[in-house]
Amino acid sequence: MNKSNVIDLNNLNVDELRAITENAQQLIAQKQHQRLYDAYTQFEKIAEESNASIEAILQAGEKLEKKRSIKYRNTDDDEKTWTGRGRKPTWLVEALAAGRHLEDFAI
Repeated sequence: MNKSNVIDLNNLNVDELRAITENAQQLIAQKQHQRLYDAYTQFEKIAEESNASIEAILQAGEKLEKKRSIKYRNTDDDEKTWTGRGRKPTWLVEALAAGRHLEDFAI
């Protein structure tokens, strides 16, 4: 912001300050809405270029994110995994109690 656009708020009365605040809040809401709209149109373009629906892309993203968040896998059963968050699964608790190390299951 250059100095010619700077407003000296100290010289304004309460009503003028409220008006500026209300205008700023409206402008913020408009810009946030525009940013989301722009992102959505970009997303539509990507979906069209990929010959896929937005829903299909979102579902693929959810599956990918789930795979990315897995930190540990049962070496005896690949279907059993753990993200490292929350309670340890029974298979991991039992393996650790049997003398295995957490690092043994790290992906």
